[in-house]
Parts: sequence; structure tokens; C-alpha cells
Amino acid sequence: MFPRMRFSTLRCALYLLVGLPLMGQHEPRESTHPKLHEMFTKGHIDGHMRNFFMTTLNGDGLKDYYANASGGAMRYESPEFHGFHFAAAGIFTYKTFSSDLNAPDPTTGQISKWEHELFDILDFDNFNDLDRLEELYIQYRWNKGAVTYGKLEIEDTPLLNRSDGRMKPFAFKGVWGHLKPREHQEIILGWLDRISPRSMVEWFDFSEGIGLTDNGFQPDGTEADYHEHLESRGVALAGYEGEVKDLRLQLYQWYIHHLGYTGWLELDYGKGDWEVGLQYTLQFPDGFQRELAYDQRYVQPGENGQVLSGQLRWMPGGFDLKAAYTHAFDSGRFLFPRELGRDHFFTSVPRSRLEGFGDVDVITFCGDYQFNLEGLSAGASYTELFGPETGVTEFNKYNLGAYRQWNAHLQYRFHGFLEGMSVDLLYIYKKNKEETDPEFVFNRSNFHQLNLVTNFVF
Repeated sequence: MFPRMRFSTLRCALYLLVGLPLMGQHEPRESTHPKLHEMFTKGHIDGHMRNFFMTTLNGDGLKDYYANASGGAMRYESPEFHGFHFAAAGIFTYKTFSSDLNAPDPTTGQISKWEHELFDILDFDNFNDLDRLEELYIQYRWNKGAVTYGKLEIEDTPLLNRSDGRMKPFAFKGVWGHLKPREHQEIILGWLDRISPRSMVEWFDFSEGIGLTDNGFQPDGTEADYHEHLESRGVALAGYEGEVKDLRLQLYQWYIHHLGYTGWLELDYGKGDWEVGLQYTLQFPDGFQRELAYDQRYVQPGENGQVLSGQLRWMPGGFDLKAAYTHAFDSGRFLFPRELGRDHFFTSVPRSRLEGFGDVDVITFCGDYQFNLEGLSAGASYTELFGPETGVTEFNKYNLGAYRQWNAHLQYRFHGFLEGMSVDLLYIYKKNKEETDPEFVFNRSNFHQLNLVTNFVF
């Protein structure tokens, strides 16, 4: 099921496909530019195939689940014509086998969470009609940059990103530009007005796409109900990345219409085998939030999410060792729509997010090792969250408890005949530090999870 294109997108595509090739036909000599049919026959095709097996083992007699999803994506990029080219990509997923993901746990009445994320979290009965038009864009490139319009693959930023950790990544539609004024410097500008979040099939305007699933709680404990009340038109982004000798700088500013402003500063300094990093983010709400009823607000007036994160990294030989610490201040909850990607603080690891918290501390220790056998690597991490309590939502949007989490992963990238294939094994154990009530831990903590992912990129 492909979404319907807007007229403006169709008009741009027709101009590229019909208008531009005709511009050179008045020349008496044979043109060296591509003919119309060559725009479709002499381009570049790439894609990937993926198989994802996941099983979650819940403790204390709660129900376990498993699922296997198979799918892939294919992308076509046309030849370049006077700096212009177009591209289109589609993605599909099928359930190959699984337990009954909609069978409720007898104790809590809840169903599978993580395994459903391999398919469509807006339609728990949809396991086959899972195709999506991922990309359809036109791009103009020159020697120092590019501008792209349409459904496009954005460059990942610390908060707004594709985060391709399931069968479908986050997808975006809008205008995206990057400029490289000089070596080791890049400027990114963007405006995105439609989204198709991870583990979903449909495309949404921002006014409908923010808050599609869990709206959480307001600081006073009221259930939040901001979905379709925010009247947001999109997100604007301005970013700068640069390097000077051993120092790397990242500056970003996001403005989500009617929601708020988020600024990001990151500094990384490396010398030899050592590297130290610092991240700081500060948020301000949009004035539109004051006009909404209390329970319909995404962020409360006066809330200023503020986070400081630091990291020490040591890379001797084939090792990559990290120790990181993050503090979210009590000036407000750190809020950024989960439909737009996931936060990449130094303490971020799979199945653990900072978004929604304030007045908490996080520590993370990571170690990775590249074996002498080419393509084989392994790693482990430990994360602990301090501060939040269930039932206290002032700085705890999703009413989560403090937890400890252990991750371990193994990866092998094939060579020779199987070049392009990789196998990733990820094990996760997440333990709530205080809460044992099944209503609070089911699908949230106190579980073991195994992920086995096979990718083939071509």
C-alpha cells in the first residue's frame, strides 16, 4: 500500500522526467546527456535483505513471546543530469513465524510489545501488508553540497535520525540540504513536514504523527492526551559539524513547530588512544503550549529540559572501552518526540532511553573488541538509571522505575563469496531495581531478550 503523492511532489518529478531532457533537443549535434529512457535504465540499484528473530522472556511467570520477520528494501537512483537526479525506494516485511503476539498475559492482560515492533504497532493484526514507499525524491548536487526534496534518507543527527534497529527505520519527507564550505566542515539545514515512524507503515503529517502511541503522563500525574491537539506543521533543523586538529565540534538547533526548541552542543577531543567527550542540551517550550488545556500539552510552560553527558574513551589495540555519565537536571523533563528517532547521549544503549526523564542520573560502561579474525567483533555494556520512581511523574513522563541493564553483542561480517552479509546477535537483560508489580515491569523491565539479525546489503 503506497501513500498518495502530493501534487507538488508529482510536479517536481514530472519536470525532471519530461521537461529537463527536452531542453537540449534544439541542438543540432547529438547530445551527450542521458535520454529519457536512460534515466530509468542506466541508473544504480542497491538494497538489502533482512531476517530478524526476536524473543522476550519475561520473569516471574509472565508470558513469553517470539517472532521472526523477513523482508528487504530496493532503491533506484537515476543518472545525473545537470546536477539533478531522482531516486525511489520501497521496503517490505513479512512474518515468517511467531508465537501468538496478541495472546494477553494472564496476569497483566497486556500483549507483546517488542515483537510487534518488527511489524506494525498501529495494527496488531497486520503481519503481511507491510510495504512502505521509503524514498521518492529529487536532488540537486554541486561540488560543495546538495539539496534534496521529497521522501528522503536524512543524515543522522543526535536526536532526529533513522535509527534502523527494527525492520523499518524512521522515515521523513521534506527539504534537506548540506553544504561543505571547506574540508572537515559541514552545515546542515532542513525542514521536515511528514513522517513515517519506525515499525509503522503509513505516512503522517506532523499534526497527526506526534503522539501516535504512548502519550505518557503530565507532571501532576494526569494522563497526557496531546495527540492531534498540537497542530504542528513540522520540524526545522540547523546544524554545524567541524574539526580543528584533535577537536571535533557539533552544534544543532531543532525547532518543532508549536512544541519547542532544542539546542545541542557536543565537543570531542582525541589524542592518541584516548578521547574525551561532552554533550549539553537545553530546551524551551513554544508559546503555543500555553493555549492548550493542561492534559493536551506536550510540554508544560516553564519546563526547560536540560541534560549534560560526558564520556571517557580508551582504544588500545583492538579494544574500544568507554565510561559515560549523564545527568538530566530538575529544570524539566527532557522531551523529544519518539516518532522522530532516538536520543544519542553517551550513555544511550539499545532498549534504554533518556527521553521523558528529568532529575535522573545514568552511568554506562561499554567494551568492544575487534578480533584478529577479519569481520568478527564482540562487546558488552552495563547501564544503570538512578532517580525515577513509579507513581511519581513530575520528572518521569512514562512512569518508569530505576533499572539496571546488561547488553552483550556479537557480530560477524562475511567476506569473499558472501561479501555484504552480516550476522548480529544481541542479548539484553533489564532489571527493575525496586518495582516487582507485574503491571509495572511487564514489557518494561525484568526480562531477557535475544535478537538475531541477518543482513545482506547489495
